[in-house]
Amino acid sequence: MKIIKILLNILKFIFKEICSFFIKSALFLLIISTIATTLYLKSEKKPEIKTGYLKIDFSKEYRDALTVTPFNLDENEINFYGLLERIKLAKIDKNIKGLILFLDNNKMSRTKISELIETLDEFKTSKKPIYSYATMIDNSSLLLASGGTEFYMPPTSATIVNVTGYNKSIPYYKELADKIGVDVNVIHVGDYKTFGENYARKEMSKENKADLTRILNKNFSIYIDELSKNMNISTQKLKSVILNGDLMGASSKTLKRDNLLTGLNYWENLKVEKKLDKIYDISEYQLLNRKRAKDKIAIVYASGDIESSQAKDAKFSSITSEKIIASLKSAENNPDVKGIVLRVNSPGGSALESNIIYSYIKNIKKPVYISVGDIAASGGYYISSAGKKIFADRTSITGSIGVVSLIPNFDKLTKKVGVNFSELSLGKYADLYSLTSEMTEARKRRLYDTSVEVYNEFKDIVSTNRKISLEEVEKIAQGKVWLGDEAKEIHLIDEIGSLNKTIDSLAKDLKLKNYSVIEIATEKSINSVIQSIIFSTKLQLFSPLFIKNRDIERLTNTEIFFKPTLYLNWNS
Repeated sequence: MKIIKILLNILKFIFKEICSFFIKSALFLLIISTIATTLYLKSEKKPEIKTGYLKIDFSKEYRDALTVTPFNLDENEINFYGLLERIKLAKIDKNIKGLILFLDNNKMSRTKISELIETLDEFKTSKKPIYSYATMIDNSSLLLASGGTEFYMPPTSATIVNVTGYNKSIPYYKELADKIGVDVNVIHVGDYKTFGENYARKEMSKENKADLTRILNKNFSIYIDELSKNMNISTQKLKSVILNGDLMGASSKTLKRDNLLTGLNYWENLKVEKKLDKIYDISEYQLLNRKRAKDKIAIVYASGDIESSQAKDAKFSSITSEKIIASLKSAENNPDVKGIVLRVNSPGGSALESNIIYSYIKNIKKPVYISVGDIAASGGYYISSAGKKIFADRTSITGSIGVVSLIPNFDKLTKKVGVNFSELSLGKYADLYSLTSEMTEARKRRLYDTSVEVYNEFKDIVSTNRKISLEEVEKIAQGKVWLGDEAKEIHLIDEIGSLNKTIDSLAKDLKLKNYSVIEIATEKSINSVIQSIIFSTKLQLFSPLFIKNRDIERLTNTEIFFKPTLYLNWNS
């Protein structure tokens, strides 16, 4: 018997070593191939931009954060602010004859589109054309197209047009959880703080439905207003053709019929007609010759879920106090930096990390202005409230001042699979974080009291920084979510404005007549890149179990369980 056990152990050891060898070899080959690709790309001669047009391909993702990897795989990759800067420079560059926007598979978010159109409107003052071209159109890409001077699609019914009001589907897992024997207790402070309810309910709560419906309706109204203004078409007509379903399952011919399109033409023919002979990708358009003033404003990015700095699986696309404080210190310690703009794009996360980041921002001697991207809600708004001024777009999501704790119980599941736990406890609440003990009223009350303390602290911070009485804060808190215009009206933000407007306002308040802008890059270590690859593989393996990968990301973050959490109620 002992010999068999020894042989089995030897076989297990050999199997583990073989698996380890192949995994390490694969990672080694990945690193070597990446380095080789990088060296090849850097050795390639870049085209010299002379007279011609700049194209912007919106199937590429123009992220907020500026990141630096050990590999620098694509040195021409630009972020969102880099895109805006190149458009502003192209406006005054005599060599640039115009812009071409390719809209297929658009990845630009709703708020970024509004900010981009603001910059395109400035570009139009140069009288240079902006051609928009697409073979497929949805709500976002149609709005983006409206920011140009001319919009074209191929003259065929095979083109794809799907423009509608809105449709949002949120999966609810209660019945599935019951079947497999998992109970998820959701303790929320604030009736509208409904994050996690889809694990404990079979359908949407009336509070979540009311909040979400209001947000979607207002967003649609803003969309119609902006589209009407850009295309010079009445809001009544736009609402009619969109809500009647005329633009769903439609084609370019339908858009032309409703005067939402300049003309029908194939791209190759359009190039000849408009004499678009020299076209360069905007990422190849360098900013090397720009004059850099000594006085500077620094942009620091806070993008993603807020996770614990100690989390073993924390992704480099997430926000941690360690990363954000390092970036803020870089700006703070630069004597040429006179002020900081913190660009926040986060639905929240860890209450602890949010508090640490907030506290650090409050102690920075230089003024910190906040620019809200698509979202700064819950923990995202917590850290934003530390700013001297807060700017947001009309479609930016803010608020969600509330706290929630998720407490899963696997007792039924373990019994189903034949696992029984025998527990010994000494001390009241020793089993507070147990995954198999009964969720008694005493345990639930203890967890609720902890969440209430965090909620009160959150409200105190909002009250102090935004100069709103606690009574008023309570009215606008409770987990409620607000769009930009609403947030300004209830004093959660100071101004409606883009990233560029935030920078301009800070410079004006600092009385800087001549200044330049620098971005603080987020550095990715080799280890973080490898971990990200492994984590992405995990998501692909388990994604069939869930509708959204974000669900898995949040579930794998251990701090989401038991601890008071500051998350937005739903994915934006």
